[in-house]
Amino acid sequence: MKDVIKRFYDEVLNAGDLDVADEIVGSGFAPRGGQATGPEALKQTARYLRSALPDLRFDLEDLIAEGDRVATRWTLRGTHEGDFFGFPPTGKPLEVRACVIFRMENGKVAEIWPVIDSSSLAGGRSGA
Repeated sequence: MKDVIKRFYDEVLNAGDLDVADEIVGSGFAPRGGQATGPEALKQTARYLRSALPDLRFDLEDLIAEGDRVATRWTLRGTHEGDFFGFPPTGKPLEVRACVIFRMENGKVAEIWPVIDSSSLAGGRSGA
């Protein structure tokens, strides 16, 4: 399971290889607030993040698996060049921290629950 989540971050989000989403995300995957489901939901998220932070990099700090769950703690870094969840671009480095819990089903990502450190986002805003 950990290998799937590493691919989620390293191959899809960091490297921009959107085809990998078809291999690692289940058809019922539907992040909150998203319009798409399944692999397309992850592809849309990756495209959106890259439009905001073209040089983005997710660094996994922790990766823990138990049962059908995988928990991650990561730091996202990049240059803020586009809208980022309502924060206008600053052209400056942005750093966001979060913890995310994934539920796996049949070896693929079925559900995701992110908890974003909102103080790290506010820090990005004050840098504008």
